[in-house]
Amino acid sequence: MCGIGGAWGEGAGGLVRRMAPWLMHRGHEGVGYAYQRGGGVAIGEPPDDAEAALVHTRYSTSGPYGAQLQPVAARYRDLELALVFNGTVVNYKRLGVEAPAFDGEALAKALAREMWERGVEEGVASLYSRIVGAASLIALTPWGILAVRDPRGVRPLAYRHYHGGVAFASEDVAMGGGEEVPPGLAILYGKRLVMWKIPPGEGRLCALEYVYFAHHASTLGGRLVQDVRRALGEALAEGEDAAIDVVTYVPETARTAASAYAAKLGLPLVEAVVKNRFAGRIFITPPHARNPPDAFRVVEELVAGKSVAVVDDSLIRGTNIKTIVRLLREAGARAVHVRIASPPVRWPCFFGMDFQTRRELAAYGRDVEGVRAYIGADTLRYLPLEAFKGVLGPACYACFTGEYPVEIDVQAAEAEAARG
Repeated sequence: MCGIGGAWGEGAGGLVRRMAPWLMHRGHEGVGYAYQRGGGVAIGEPPDDAEAALVHTRYSTSGPYGAQLQPVAARYRDLELALVFNGTVVNYKRLGVEAPAFDGEALAKALAREMWERGVEEGVASLYSRIVGAASLIALTPWGILAVRDPRGVRPLAYRHYHGGVAFASEDVAMGGGEEVPPGLAILYGKRLVMWKIPPGEGRLCALEYVYFAHHASTLGGRLVQDVRRALGEALAEGEDAAIDVVTYVPETARTAASAYAAKLGLPLVEAVVKNRFAGRIFITPPHARNPPDAFRVVEELVAGKSVAVVDDSLIRGTNIKTIVRLLREAGARAVHVRIASPPVRWPCFFGMDFQTRRELAAYGRDVEGVRAYIGADTLRYLPLEAFKGVLGPACYACFTGEYPVEIDVQAAEAEAARG
């Protein structure tokens, strides 16, 4: 998972630099750039007069933590390109590239080889026919900027025309608006303008994009993300039977769901859990740097002596919620009721999220009561799967159900996805 952006045309370098802060909610381990000027490809921050440029904000799902691995430059014979991509390629070691260090390197080198040997359109289609996982990519090529949306639409991609050029990004919010690239569509824009379809599967946007990952002001699947989160919060309130005095939430992505949940129940929403705005998103931080006690505080005056419902968008590892439950108790909360605006996550993701083994998931091998005990809450309720699907519609629910968009041997994929 990560944020990607690219532009071709006048001012491309400055445009991708301005995109970077609007993509860092998707990855903040590092920011990398590539650009094209005078016919060559270079890795580094682009000048304003670059003919085309790329940006990548890293959330590592492959390769070592703490390293900026994208954009990737690749050459095959006389064809040189630079590439950024969003997703995970599980079988990258089997793409015919010699000893690739990580999936992005294999993807870039295989793309260069396939386009040289088969031409642009057939080369892209050939590569995607071999990928197990998900990948939306943007690449600088000799013919212009190439953008490809994942054939099943698991990972998002959007575009926008500007000043006679074009920009692409993981989300339209990074460009100040735009349109979604349909699943399985490839676009080459520059010295040539070509659009073609690669064999698509059924569109299945990652459910966690709606729940947590995407910016609330982005549009995905034709829907404003914050509208989806509001609907999830309202659905979560259905059947609530606990005696609750106030509602709070885990900052920041759960705020919209919590607000809708509180309004549906006629309860006050209080800003009791506060987060250091410089701490970044704990979930996408490398393991050695995840330290929730340094990121969160609780306002004692808002919860002391009260029965508190704390809403979160999802419960994956339980890293944050365990700490927050403890902090609420230390602040004097009489009871802590945890409410999750999605179902239990019990299966690993091989399509762009960095939980690629079952053993790291709080709900793996535990029922709801077991998870409740693990996080220390008085009660725990998840949004039921059917209600969840009723709000989201067609999506990839693999991490909730174990039913993947493609046939996957989970045990083998866990082993292959493990860091070396």
